Amino acid sequence: MENTCRILHFDTFQDQRGKLSVVEGGQSIPFEIKRAFFLYDLPAGAVRGGHAGDFSEVIVTMAGQCKISAHDGLHEQLYVLAQPMTGLYIPRLFWREIFDFSENCVLAVLSDAHYNADAYIKDFDEFMQKIRKGSV
Repeated sequence: MENTCRILHFDTFQDQRGKLSVVEGGQSIPFEIKRAFFLYDLPAGAVRGGHAGDFSEVIVTMAGQCKISAHDGLHEQLYVLAQPMTGLYIPRLFWREIFDFSENCVLAVLSDAHYNADAYIKDFDEFMQKIRKGSV
C-alpha cells in the first residue's frame, strides 16, 4: 500500500433519479474496511482528529465541506473535501487535523482497524519525536 495521502475518486453513476457513488473495501478503498464512523453537528471552530495512529483511514464528505491537514513528520499537506464522490486516503502514522467545517457538514470515516485507544498518538510533539527516532 502506498505511504502517501491522496484523493480517491469513486465510481459515480447519474440518471434522472440522482447520483450514486460506490465505495468498496479492497477496491476503491485501498484496504478492507473494519470500522466506519460519522462526524456531524460540528460546531463552528471545531477541530477534529488531532492524532496519528497505527491505522489507515479514508475520509469522505457526505455533505458540505471541510479542510484536512495531513503531516508525515516532514511535510504538511492541506486538502479540501467537498464532494461525496471523492475521499482522502490517509495512511498509517500520518498526523491529521480536520477543520473549517461548513454548516451541515457530514463526514464518513472508513478505517482498516477496529478501535484501539492504544493505537493513537494524541500529542504532536510525541508524534514528531517518534518519527525522528523511527520508533513508529
